[in-house]
Amino acid sequence: MAKAAIAYIVILIILVVVTYLFTGFRFLLPGHGITKTTITGSSSTISNAGNSTVTASTTINASNTESPCSSFQIVSQKFNSSTISKCLSTGGTYGVWVAAGNSGSESVRIIGADGRTYVNQTSSYNCTTFFQNFTGPAQLYTVTFTTGPGNGSCGNSEVLINTTTTPPQNVYNYIYNGNFGNGQYTGWNKTNPGFGNAPLNITRSNNPNVSCYYGTPWKNYNGTYFATTYNCGTSVSIGNLTSSTFSVNPGTPFLNFRIISPQDNQLYVELLRQTYSDGEFVLTPVTIAHINTYNSSTSLNASSTFANVSIPLTSYVNQNLKVRLVAGAFNNFIAAGDFALAKRPNQQIGVAINITVLSS
Repeated sequence: MAKAAIAYIVILIILVVVTYLFTGFRFLLPGHGITKTTITGSSSTISNAGNSTVTASTTINASNTESPCSSFQIVSQKFNSSTISKCLSTGGTYGVWVAAGNSGSESVRIIGADGRTYVNQTSSYNCTTFFQNFTGPAQLYTVTFTTGPGNGSCGNSEVLINTTTTPPQNVYNYIYNGNFGNGQYTGWNKTNPGFGNAPLNITRSNNPNVSCYYGTPWKNYNGTYFATTYNCGTSVSIGNLTSSTFSVNPGTPFLNFRIISPQDNQLYVELLRQTYSDGEFVLTPVTIAHINTYNSSTSLNASSTFANVSIPLTSYVNQNLKVRLVAGAFNNFIAAGDFALAKRPNQQIGVAINITVLSS
């Protein structure tokens, strides 16, 4: 009897050892065979080793990619949306560039890991425009970019951060700083004194205490600043103003802008094609547009009203161009702004008296 009991105990011990070797007693643990996962972030479906499927959802468009703040960009195609991303700084001064684009308005908030808010701005600048510099220590920065409800122009909404106040790239798919939204000629090359040191502020100029206009207050202009050779007096200087290089996209084959100009062979808008040859960039005039928005001898009251003008770019698709304002007249002024590439023309009848294509 005792021998039988001992044999039974030995067999039981052997079974326990074998069971442990093959299962590790996992069948005794709670939730055996099930992996429970809790996920927050982007919407996705995840399969794991436990053969269970977990679907995660999110209510915010967020990215935790730590890009360098010296070369950072958020582009949004959606209206009324917020995008959160992060950039890593080694410390220093950065330039912030913004574009409301088709969303009509935008806002940017930049908060450092130290909890300090370094940028908190809102604007309705349609095209990419330099907004401000900010200086901060080496740390991680959270950038929140919010878009508006629509009714804008100039493509996608975006925020750019780089290390200087110079344009962050050499060739754009839009007219860079086309509405002079920061009150400077940033991204434009100015020769001779004609266009002054900075664009004219239409709000200040129309103030009754300033009255810096010709005939009647400036009107029919969308932005706040425009380029002009009018200097609030009787004298006018000559000069040229040339944009940064832009590439003509098949989807936006029209250059739309607003302008004031009398019929004068020395006042016109010119398109220049940029090519690269023998180690240097070459600019070749390809289109010249003479425009007549008022008759300077008979209608002074109309001389401060901007007209909508369009220049077709279909002959230059996928080519690199610049737009240049040419002012060679001492007796008449020219004013222009709100430059943008568009799907459709926005042209007032009768103002573009002569658009000459020199080369396609």
